[in-house]
Amino acid sequence: MKILLINPNQYKTPPVPPLALAHLHSALKNTPHECMILDLCFSDVPEAAIDEAINNFNPGIAGFTIRNIDTCIYQNNIFFLDDITKLVARVKNHGIPVLLGGSGYSFIPEGILEYTGADWGICGPAEKALVNFLELFEEKPPTSGTVMDGWGAGIDADFRIGWDNGIDYNRYTRERGILGFETQKGCTEHCTYCAEGNSRVLCRDPECIVEELKDLADRGFTTFHLCDTEFNQNLSHSTTFLETLIKKGPGIKWALYMKSSPYDDNLFRLLKKSGAELITLSLPTGTNRFEHAMEQCRLAEKHGLKLAVDLLLGFPGETIDFVKRTIETLRKIRPDTVGVNSTIRLTPGLEVTRTVTGYSEYRKHMLGAVDDNPHFIRPVFYNHLSVDTLRGIIGDDPLFKIEGFERTSNYERL
Repeated sequence: MKILLINPNQYKTPPVPPLALAHLHSALKNTPHECMILDLCFSDVPEAAIDEAINNFNPGIAGFTIRNIDTCIYQNNIFFLDDITKLVARVKNHGIPVLLGGSGYSFIPEGILEYTGADWGICGPAEKALVNFLELFEEKPPTSGTVMDGWGAGIDADFRIGWDNGIDYNRYTRERGILGFETQKGCTEHCTYCAEGNSRVLCRDPECIVEELKDLADRGFTTFHLCDTEFNQNLSHSTTFLETLIKKGPGIKWALYMKSSPYDDNLFRLLKKSGAELITLSLPTGTNRFEHAMEQCRLAEKHGLKLAVDLLLGFPGETIDFVKRTIETLRKIRPDTVGVNSTIRLTPGLEVTRTVTGYSEYRKHMLGAVDDNPHFIRPVFYNHLSVDTLRGIIGDDPLFKIEGFERTSNYERL
């Protein structure tokens, strides 16, 4: 079976290489299936690129990776699915059925499948699930609308990515992008606002991850951003990975996301020794979050690491006094930068979504495509804390950046 894997993501501030397709391309190498990646990120005419790829490769099926539904911020929001839907239709006009996957797709799998008109989807990790799907497809295509469970299929822990897959990584780095890697998939946190939590955590073998990074370093790529939801899901696994990275010594620099806990002094020591330069702490996560933020700032400073905070405020029931106390606490803790967002993206199944939609006093603060949008595919936000109010609380302190007005990432700001 020939499968054409398509990256439709054309958002370029900064451009993000399609790590998921690199995983899938490698997973299919030792199978009877033939795979081709079509990366549309820098394509001026993506429809023509699709036509050419289909005519030349003649696939039996096409797979789209959906990294994001939209930019997730209310201010200057960009919605991606309408353009992706047009590309799905372009493929189907050739008589080629379409399979969807990716982290963004997995937030609302049934709804996005319906919205785009694709045939099937894989929710969660797809390396093993895609191989299983193709075997089923060759025997008898699943019923249209079927969503496969990638979490149930799992991953091969000792799987290793090969980078000869047709993706132009040099182009990405020339255009402000940096390469990504994963040490694990999933998140066990139970944050009310996040669609990535409440799942299993599937850990990859540290030796294989470091060998991948060495391969890339040998090709001249030495700056990376970790693509884990949060690096410190499992302190033992994180420590083992760092020790392996230090021992193998590929000489890389990298940035990562962490949650409030677990952590210890040794983790920060190893992070610095491994080449990590920037930690972004996600708030709110966990309990005693500001005590942890204070300690993590202290440890970051002790070991010569920069620490940014991604702060989400304005949840239902939060008062102005609570917001002021939060800002003042971070002003005292003094990380290197704080990105502040007070508009909460609502998606089905989240606790915050149930809270907002369940009470009329909260529903009146919903913004975006509220009507005729049952799956909240088109962006819907909750906001009772205006930007003007937030600016009044923050003042002119350069520590704080209100998200949505400046299209940069933390690693670019610092």
